Amino acid sequence: MDYALGGLVAHIHWVLVKPAIAGWEDIRQTTTGHTFYYIYSGKGTFYCEGEEYQVEGNTFVYLWPGLELYMRSSQTQPLRMTMMLFDCATVQIGEGGWQQPIAVERLQLPFLTQLQHNQAATISHLFQQLEREWVPSDAAQDVKIKSGWYRLIHEIHEVINDRKVRNSEKGIVEVVRWLKSKLDEDFSSDFKITTLAMQSGFSPVYLRKSFTARYGCSPKEYLENLRNEHARLRLKYTNDSISQIALHCGYADVYQFSKAFKKRNGVSPSEYRNRIHTKEYPPIS
Repeated sequence: MDYALGGLVAHIHWVLVKPAIAGWEDIRQTTTGHTFYYIYSGKGTFYCEGEEYQVEGNTFVYLWPGLELYMRSSQTQPLRMTMMLFDCATVQIGEGGWQQPIAVERLQLPFLTQLQHNQAATISHLFQQLEREWVPSDAAQDVKIKSGWYRLIHEIHEVINDRKVRNSEKGIVEVVRWLKSKLDEDFSSDFKITTLAMQSGFSPVYLRKSFTARYGCSPKEYLENLRNEHARLRLKYTNDSISQIALHCGYADVYQFSKAFKKRNGVSPSEYRNRIHTKEYPPIS
């Protein structure tokens, strides 16, 4: 479900430090709530939903309700980690006052997140703080623990959001290349660039800006220039009729072709061909 971080409320059941004991094995005992693990150091293996995952230090783990997990620590580099078990819900206030809380079935976080050095330092510090401050059934300490939980969940969401942005930036580069290749290969086809943009998963405006930044012109301008160059070559090197060239270069009819060609070259296709053949017009380089 969608949620705003500021609308989340939590109840912390338990914060537990799992000591670094060589070769320990365990399962997720409680699957009715949410669980965070932070792995400070060591190596081990997690088995989850039929998959095997190798884990190591500086890893954040999120287990949503219902997810089963079997864990095994390395004999030579035992895992040291902290576990936090909690329930959370989203709650809003409207014109009629507070609404009923709605349990969050799953947070928008991945199962495993390997953290970079600076990210790991922040998350590690927050988990260590939670370790120190956790006191069962202490209402005053519960406030501090929840405060730490809010900071923790904010930080890990920031890490995930930053990665989504970077992945999006990487993705747009690939899509821009794909679009150029599509234009290069299918320039004679009757298609709309807006439709291609919609297929890419990016907004047409964003894709157009990204394409222009990379190639110096918009996709539409690129396609028009490409079609014009193909038309110039056909006018020079073939005996195709003007209507045939119009069709081969992606124009709906001769009128559209002639209008677009004259706008770019200053003369009609027929006049361009005549000048090329009489040496009155500079040849295509």
